[in-house]
Amino acid sequence: MAKTPTRAIRIPPLLRYFVLPFLSSSITLFMSSLLGFVEDDKTFALQFALWGFLYLAVTAAFLAATTPSRQMFGDEVYVLIAYSWIVTPILSALPVSYTLKIPFHDAWFEAVSGYTTTGLTIFTGGISPESGTYIPAVEELPPTVLWWRASTQWIGGFGIVVLFYTLAQLGGLPAYLVGQAEGRYERLEPSIAKSLRALMQVYIFITLIAAAALLLSGASPRDSLYHAMTGVATGGFSTHSNSLGYYPPVVGLASLVGMLLGASNFADIYTFLKRMKRPYSGEVTTLLKLLATGAVGGMAILALTGYRLSEAAWDSFYHVASAITGTGFSVADLSSKPEAYKALLVGVMLVGGSVLSTTGGIKVYRVMVIAKSFRMVIVESIYGRSRAVSLRLGRSQLTNEDIRRTLAVFFSFILTLFVGSILLTISSKAHFVDALFEAQSALCTVGLSVNIANASAYWHTKLMLIGLMMAGRLEVIGYLYAISGARSIVSRLSLGGKKAKTPTKLGWREPITAH
Repeated sequence: MAKTPTRAIRIPPLLRYFVLPFLSSSITLFMSSLLGFVEDDKTFALQFALWGFLYLAVTAAFLAATTPSRQMFGDEVYVLIAYSWIVTPILSALPVSYTLKIPFHDAWFEAVSGYTTTGLTIFTGGISPESGTYIPAVEELPPTVLWWRASTQWIGGFGIVVLFYTLAQLGGLPAYLVGQAEGRYERLEPSIAKSLRALMQVYIFITLIAAAALLLSGASPRDSLYHAMTGVATGGFSTHSNSLGYYPPVVGLASLVGMLLGASNFADIYTFLKRMKRPYSGEVTTLLKLLATGAVGGMAILALTGYRLSEAAWDSFYHVASAITGTGFSVADLSSKPEAYKALLVGVMLVGGSVLSTTGGIKVYRVMVIAKSFRMVIVESIYGRSRAVSLRLGRSQLTNEDIRRTLAVFFSFILTLFVGSILLTISSKAHFVDALFEAQSALCTVGLSVNIANASAYWHTKLMLIGLMMAGRLEVIGYLYAISGARSIVSRLSLGGKKAKTPTKLGWREPITAH
């Protein structure tokens, strides 16, 4: 453990680590600056580097001058994580707004879309209605800003909060709960730190595999790396306004490598690479079955509404794959597609990829839990309890607690989608199916669009989509944990530091230690 400065100020750990979003933002800015310098974009690269040094200096100075007075409580970790997902995009948007001279809320929208790995964009080449400012199209952006978009998604894909585990040695910030509360933790090695490092190694490895596949398909080295970063992050930002539709189908096929790897369970990938003796999750098989089913259904809808069979097959297969993996790459304009086709994609987007992946949605595992539970209810309704149905997934026995938690996440998504769709319909004056599509894309951090999200959208429409993207990144219920945690903290403070009565099974009331 690093030595604590003798004159460091002892402060509560939650207050101390509120500075960490500056660190996440600085990493993003340094990555984009470096890649900008490689492309000889010296002016913007230098400005982003200076902003990065400023944020890093703030982080280093504050951490050096303070020390945690105790270990963190679990409720404080949930508050820190929700806070970090809100503040990091704000800090990262400031340099973009300043350098491009665009309204802050537009830069903020792009940053939120990046870090949440959604992929909706306002860089569509249009006039911002409130300020009259021209918002450039993707092709008009400086290379540094383009790489900033890719960097936000690549860092956000793995989880910006998971980066904080490296600072656990400073004391007070438990690596154990940081990854778990962010929803992307599974112990792969005896040490928690080694487990998180293993996941990061997998992330880098599959990014390189995706880049190689794109390069072999004929994409340029620059575009290969860019779409590998945003593809494995299941983010969907592209260097072209028409996304993967800019390229021939062979490049689109190659992009599926990154999309599917990013939506797979990283623990399964690590187990395969290390040839470990541990059971696979089984999610990949279910994911591919759902993809095939959705693709056939989408092809049938398009073929019945006048599309050529070959066009319908490619369009459906690619967009269903993009939707179910939560990536958001597209090969055609979806705004003109049949409403039945859009409705199908809305359902597919809800699924998302695997647990412990970079994608959003309710996850394949929860779909499997719901399907098992539904089958049990149907069988018992017909045959009675005399005919038992096994509630097992792989080697694990599902408990009532597993089912309750799954249904809580599912219904929180449905309720948020319903409210968000209605509000977006009113705000954007779009058709309800289109508003439903865009709201689902934002909530499940997918990024497929019917053009409601664009430079010319009004500020309130953009703010609604920002809210949906941020809600979906922590699966909605994560913010409920944070609110409950904040109430627990306030209650504790009002009792003068004495223990408040909170649910003990969440482990919030006891200090967390890195095992």
